[in-house]
Amino acid sequence: MNLTKIYPLALCLISASSLAAENSIVSMAKESGVKRCVTQLESVANFIIEDKSHGTHANWNSNNPDNRIYTTLTSKGYSDGDSHVSVVSTINSEGKCDAYYTETFALPKSCMLVREQTYKELDFQGTLNGKTIVLKNSGGANYYLSPQGTSGNICLVTKRETIYQ
Repeated sequence: MNLTKIYPLALCLISASSLAAENSIVSMAKESGVKRCVTQLESVANFIIEDKSHGTHANWNSNNPDNRIYTTLTSKGYSDGDSHVSVVSTINSEGKCDAYYTETFALPKSCMLVREQTYKELDFQGTLNGKTIVLKNSGGANYYLSPQGTSGNICLVTKRETIYQ
């Protein structure tokens, strides 16, 4: 079976050091043939990447890039480690572009401390699976705090937001 015929995705890796030039999420979308979602991608990618150093791995349908899903996973640099940022865009049934991002990173403290020290201004929404704390900011982004390890002294943090055109 020839998987290239079943999954006509183009894969690409790129690194960028800052937003002095276009960030890699946007430049790769343009280079791949994505046109209708570029404005939405620029808005989301510039917001989430800021001026941080980063490297991106992107996937798109090489046969029809402007009408299909465009996905990325970016490693975003911080002074104490990297986060994973996923940005996705696609054309919806109305011909508009919807986009989605998540950013995930680990902090070396319990999720209760992270909640109280870092995210105390966010609204508590509940829990998932009895352990993951769900929070929401005033702009509509959700934050998920999941304890890791046997002693729970690591907190996996995920920020997630969907943007509709």
